[in-house]
Amino acid sequence: MSATTGDMTRSVAEARRRWLRMHGWTIGVWVLLAVLLAWYATLIPAFGSFTIASIAKNSLQTVYLAISQGVVVIVGGIDLGAGAMMVLANSISARLMDGQGFGMSMVISAAVLAGAALLNGFVGWIIVRSRVPDIIVTLATLFVFSGVALMILPSPGGGASGGFRAMFTGSAGGVGTNYWPSLAALVIPLAAVSVWLRRSPRGLALYAVGSDVNAAYLSGVNTARARITAYAIGGAFAALAGLAITAITANGDPRFTNAANGTLNSVAAVVLGGIALTGGVGSVIGAVAAGVILFILNPILTAMSIDPNTAQVIRGVLIVAVMMTAGLLEVRRRRTE
Repeated sequence: MSATTGDMTRSVAEARRRWLRMHGWTIGVWVLLAVLLAWYATLIPAFGSFTIASIAKNSLQTVYLAISQGVVVIVGGIDLGAGAMMVLANSISARLMDGQGFGMSMVISAAVLAGAALLNGFVGWIIVRSRVPDIIVTLATLFVFSGVALMILPSPGGGASGGFRAMFTGSAGGVGTNYWPSLAALVIPLAAVSVWLRRSPRGLALYAVGSDVNAAYLSGVNTARARITAYAIGGAFAALAGLAITAITANGDPRFTNAANGTLNSVAAVVLGGIALTGGVGSVIGAVAAGVILFILNPILTAMSIDPNTAQVIRGVLIVAVMMTAGLLEVRRRRTE
């Protein structure tokens, strides 16, 4: 009996350690976000509904891009065109929604999301069929999508209906204290993609392909379909980021810097969130928390009266430090397996 009890105890302890290895980083990122929010609350005169609403809505862009990049990285790829897809969706939606009502805005949104999924799925198909590295193909899409966005909307402009803006911001004017719509716009897509990744066969296939593409293929996984699916989902979430910008600003902005910065932030959020760039490890839940952290760092440093140029350096150093820590932990994890 004592031997059996000892075996059970060791099994429970091993299961706990395994669970912590899988989810510890994600939990740590969310704890860090909570600490930063609490710290930010002490730095400004009033931390209330308006501040929460501002953080929730203005971080949507980075959060959606983090999910977009996270799904692709999990399958073992990378999408350097994610920011450009966001800018393209923003430009198209802002131009087409200008002067339209809520109903037509929703039709346009659905068309933009479907078109982005098909277009990025086609990018995934090109990568699979040509066997050209993801980084090269998606670097090309960064410039192609950005150029198309400029053709559609040569200069900032466009608009969005009050009802459409309220879906993301809680207010027809885009400003207010109602943060529930913004939180819902963050939580619902996150919950949907998280459950799909962890509970559905096709979602688990992405992890299998990212962990070991040859082993996944020998196990009967359709590796080509998994990679194309990941890029299609990534394109849809990148377009959702563009729609969020349209709703928040009631404007389209096709500048290339927006695309480049969006892509860089998405990769940073993925790594900070604990998703291994080698694929097969991590969760989009952690990437979302990292996306909010990346957004909130700027107002925190501003509240501390730090020069913007210095703040940019500090932000970069923090990101590099965390990325190095994540890399060292990943090496240690692989050695112990």
